[in-house]
Order: sequence, then C-alpha cells, then structure tokens
Amino acid sequence: MQLNENKYFRDILEKEKKSEFVIANELQNLDRHRTFTFSFEDISLDITRQLISSEQFLKLKMLGEAIDIKDKKKKLFEGSFLNVTENRLVTHFLERNSNSIVDKINRYKSFISLLKQKKIKNLINIGIGGSDLGIKMVYHALKQNSNGPSLINVSNLDFTNLENTLKMRDIKETFFIFNSKSFSTEETLVNLNFVKNLLNNEGLDLNDHMVAVTSFPEKALEAGLKEHAIFHVPNGVGGRFSMWSHFGLGLVASLGTDVYEQLLAGAYKMDKHFLEEKLELNLPYILGITRIWNRNVLNLQNLAIVPYENGLKFFPTWFQQVEMESNGKSIDALGNELELPAAPLVFGEIGTESQHSFFQLLHQGIEKIPVEFLVPFEGKNVVSKNKKDLEPHSRLVVNAIAQAEALITGKKTHKEKYRNMTGNRPSTFITWDKTNAESLGKLVSLYENATIVCGLLWGINSFDQWGVELGKEISRNIYTGQNLEDLSYSARKILKGII
Repeated sequence: MQLNENKYFRDILEKEKKSEFVIANELQNLDRHRTFTFSFEDISLDITRQLISSEQFLKLKMLGEAIDIKDKKKKLFEGSFLNVTENRLVTHFLERNSNSIVDKINRYKSFISLLKQKKIKNLINIGIGGSDLGIKMVYHALKQNSNGPSLINVSNLDFTNLENTLKMRDIKETFFIFNSKSFSTEETLVNLNFVKNLLNNEGLDLNDHMVAVTSFPEKALEAGLKEHAIFHVPNGVGGRFSMWSHFGLGLVASLGTDVYEQLLAGAYKMDKHFLEEKLELNLPYILGITRIWNRNVLNLQNLAIVPYENGLKFFPTWFQQVEMESNGKSIDALGNELELPAAPLVFGEIGTESQHSFFQLLHQGIEKIPVEFLVPFEGKNVVSKNKKDLEPHSRLVVNAIAQAEALITGKKTHKEKYRNMTGNRPSTFITWDKTNAESLGKLVSLYENATIVCGLLWGINSFDQWGVELGKEISRNIYTGQNLEDLSYSARKILKGII
C-alpha cells in the first residue's frame, strides 16, 4: 500500500485546513510539551517545534494501523521480512540480538590476540558506502575509548588516498581489513591489488596482514585469501545496516569487545522498544511519521541533521546514505510508480560550524527546511571551576537551543526587511545524557528504524539500492570497450585521451 492509499492519510489531506499551522504562541503551553515529547531511557525526542496541531498529530499517529505495522516490525525483528526485489530476507536485526553476539565474540577475541602477537599498530579498513560510513562514524564518536590499534578508513578509488595513509606508517605494523559484501566492488578490488603488490614487494604474506569480510567467501578465496582470513556475513545484511555484523570488525579490534558489545546492546534495546512499545509512544515511529508529515503534507523536500558534538561529525554523512539509499525510490515494492515523493534530500554538519555556513539559508531562505538537532547534555570537555563561566559543551547546548528557538519564533520587528526572519520553521530536538557506546547504539537504531518506518508507510522496499548499479555497469563497459557507441559525444571525446 502506498501512502496516498492509506485511509488515515487521505483523511488528513481532506479534512485538515490547508493553511500552515503556526505554533509560536503555543510553545510555552505545558500541554503541548506533554503531547509532543517522548523518551526511552536517556533518549528524549522533542517535536514541540514541528508545524502540526494536536488534532493533526492524533490522525498522523494512526498511519501505521492501516499497514499492519506491528506484523511488519515483528518480521523484521525475527529476520523473516522479505526484500522482494532481491528475494532475500532482511536479517541485520539478528546481528545485534543479544542471543547472537556470543557466537561472534570468541572469534573476535582470537583476532585481537593475533593483532597483539603481530604488534599491529595500524588497522586500515578498506570499503565504500555501507562498508565505510557507519564504521567511520562510530569510530570517530568513540575513539577516545580505543585500547587497540588506530583505525583508518580508506574508501576512495584514487590511489593517492591509500598512499598518503601508508606514507607515515610501517607496513609491518599495519593490518588491512577489506570489506566488500559482493567482493566485486571496484573501489575495494583496486585497493586490494595495490595492497597485495605492496605486501609482496615487502616480502610479506597477504594472509598475515589482511582479512576479508564478505557475503561471497569464494570470491575472497579466488583473490588469494585463505579460509581462516575470511569473515562471512549473511547475505540478508544490507550494506548500510552492516556495521552490526563482521563489517564492524575494525571497530571491535580498535575499541575492544566490551565497547562493541555495549554498542550492540544499545541498538538492541532501541530495537526492542521499536518492536514492543505502542505506536503513540514509540520513538522510531514518532520520528518517522514526523518526517512523513514534513515531506508529504507540508511538501518540504530537504532535511538537515545537525549534531552538537564534534564526535558526531560523520553522523549526517552516515545517515545521508541510510535514508537516501533506502528510500530514494520512485517505484513501490510491488513495481508501481509512486504517487507521492519519498525520501528528502539529507545534508548536515556539526554545530556550531553549520551555524556559520548553511544556517543562513535555514533562517531566511524561501523554502523551509526541517532540522533535527542532536544534543548530548554532557560533553567531553573539562568543566569550568568558575561557576560564572559555562564549560565549552554547555555552550554547545545553549547554541542548539537558541537556533531551534530562532527558527520557530523568528523576528519581524526590524524596519529593514532583510534583517527580519519569518520563523515558523520546524525542527526536532533529540537529546541524551552522554555519548558512549550504548547511547550511540540506541541513537543509530532510532535513526535506522525511523527510516524503515517511512519506507513501510510509503510502500517501498527500503532494503535494495538498484539506483547505484547503472553507473557501475557503464563503467565496466567502458573498461572492456563495450557499447562505446552508446555514449554521448562529450563522453567519447574525454575518454579518447585516456583509454
């Protein structure tokens, strides 16, 4: 079922006023705060600044009933939900299930022992997309907890990326983790050949300095890796949801098994909340339907993600892939064209840097852009001993609050119109106590599951990504000299000088 066929959505469009809801006068209302704030453990979700009335919100919360979302959540949690276009089950939920973690930890501990024996100081994680973004995001957020080798992520096809990474490092103290679900990804295989030649020139066995993580171990064997150097990932684990599987090996080896288990435990807790909590109090569901409201009722095409903590610098980039690769579709799960648009364009950067770049557009641009503020209350800064001075992280919290308030209230008192701001620009405020492995696991699960909620309501398959394939196919044809006549004149002119 597509969203426009949902009886509760049709009711919203038919019966609600078409004029925009203005909430500036209701922001100090205690009832609104009670109705539009939600929490699970230390995670709090505040949507009081969204442009929606209490009456509209009651109807919006009914959307999931029409698609039997409870049954779909149950199938996802059990690993029996079908990715229809690829004819495989969606199983990444099982990877963070507390019952399955035990089976992986023993092998992880053996791997860590091996790295210690070899006196490895540098881990280089080579992958792209889902094999890179989540791992890089989590490591940057938690690297202060690292008690193992440093973790460096390499994803670019350009050799200079890997060359510059290795320039200041002893190859004998370096270990490579090649992440590729298909083990046919061009960027990964090109870098693999580079590393194999490098190790060979140093007289080093690739199986002593390299492992592969893949769903196709036979291809890794063909590439020269031995069975003990291959970590097999189930085919039902999609790339952008894959860091919970062996694709998180670099995180385990650098941060340690305790930290990784806490990350998985946090995600599992939020999964359980998503599965079991009633819809009207369910954080992933509430966050998802808020995005549906903005995209399909208010017709807002973009979404800004702004974390107020330096450790979460790569969170917007990670979520950009999760949302836009999952829901950037124009066809529903049954093969029909979508009647309503799906995923927004996602962008973002950490605060306060973003306040001095794209926030000008957020405050005064013609189009309204919803913002999701991510704000831990406690940072990693040293608390000021002078009570008159705010410690640095508290200043971040103040800035985040000020920006959310400015977006919604605006200011129209200046004679010069260029100084005025219209206000009534929506935002969501997500807070938690402190960023650690467990809270980050909960946050990541919240965002993944909110994306899945939107996909289910749009009626699309959030677990394939056929849109990335055509460019790869054309690249392969160019390499092999096939169908070159089908290329544009401009493309053929450029290629004439390089192939």
